[in-house]
Amino acid sequence: MKKIIALAIATTMVFAIAACGDTAAETSAVETVAETAVEETVAETEAAEETVAETEAAVEETEAEVEETEAAEESVEETEAAEESVEETEAEA
Repeated sequence: MKKIIALAIATTMVFAIAACGDTAAETSAVETVAETAVEETVAETEAAEETVAETEAAVEETEAEVEETEAAEESVEETEAAEESVEETEAEA
């Protein structure tokens, strides 16, 4: 009877040790997946930051172009006003 109980306990211990061994492999797999997800997130964040920088540069260029356009429009208005003044002066003379 003692031998049967000892054999049952030994068998139980073998299964317990075998079960613990699989957990380490699963944990390693989960860590690998988590590391991959983190790396992908970092890459996506860097790409997004580059896109933001490019967009900000484009906005600055557009604002500069708008200022140039407004300056050109003012110049056109001044030229038209000068032409009208010349026409009025010629009409009076």
